[in-house]
Amino acid sequence: MRFGLDYAAGRPGGAAIRAAGYDFVVRYLSDGGPSLPGKLLTPAEANDLRTHGVSIVSNWETTAARMLDGYGAGIVDARAALAQVLRCGGRVDRPIYFSADFDVTEQDQLRINAYLDGAATVLGRANVGIYGGYWVVSRALDAGYATWAWQTDAWSGTNVERRRAIHQTRRQVIVGGVRCDVNEAETIDFGQWDFVEREDPDVTPEQEAVLRDIQIQLRGPELAGWPQLGADADGRNRTLVDGLAAALARIAALEHESAELRTQVGELRTEISELEATTAELTEQVQRWNGRHWPWPLSLIEGPAALVGEQLARLEALLPDLPGLSGHDGDARRTPGGEDGPAALTSKN
Repeated sequence: MRFGLDYAAGRPGGAAIRAAGYDFVVRYLSDGGPSLPGKLLTPAEANDLRTHGVSIVSNWETTAARMLDGYGAGIVDARAALAQVLRCGGRVDRPIYFSADFDVTEQDQLRINAYLDGAATVLGRANVGIYGGYWVVSRALDAGYATWAWQTDAWSGTNVERRRAIHQTRRQVIVGGVRCDVNEAETIDFGQWDFVEREDPDVTPEQEAVLRDIQIQLRGPELAGWPQLGADADGRNRTLVDGLAAALARIAALEHESAELRTQVGELRTEISELEATTAELTEQVQRWNGRHWPWPLSLIEGPAALVGEQLARLEALLPDLPGLSGHDGDARRTPGGEDGPAALTSKN
């Protein structure tokens, strides 16, 4: 199974599509006008997609119910569609899916089959595909008017057409700033332009299943990220790679914060040492006088000096508990409350 996109509101670009984990697109061969500026596949876009290894599948849709116009409309549209395919570097031997983009009734089916019959006169029956819900797709395949099926979950209920080549899910994603529908290719050849039939496949089905499992583990269910890893700035769930990158960025930020904290603590230690030295000198001077209280005018700073001494002792006691400071040489500073520590000022009045 391969995952792909279809879109009409803009052109995400091959690089963004690959980066998001998708490797094919179903592209319109008709213009969308001002309301859908990215609908029409252009030669430049096709070249960009090929450059980035994105496979291209063809679709034609002008209006939702265009196929009801019958046989003649099928001829006209198939000619225009094939011309655009060739203009964009595609091949004449690849299918084009024609859209029945509404809830088709059994009565509508006759005109839709006639439309497909008209398209077959241009493309050959082997290259006629149909897009739609379960019933219109199944009836066209059963009657032999279509060879390829692109089934949408819309108008399908829980029914699954086992002959479908592509499954359009109800899930949408934003890729390159463009809202896109998510599709799953359920056959090796699902109509992509770059398909080359080989006698021996590059990988066995078992190997392909393993590779798909690895991709899902890396990018999450349906390549939509893992809710357990949180969301990015755009609100999308992170993939495993995104989660690892976010964790590494957080670690780097914490290391930077820790380095800044260590610098600040180092500066603080220097200031404390200078204050302790000044306090010790002041204590020695005060000790020269006898008496319980300091003489005037030193008595004016007796209370503030005692408070400074107490706060310095408290701060010094807290420093070893700050993060990133284990292993500091305690002998390099005076012991709070010791003979020469700041508390000496308050104990030797």
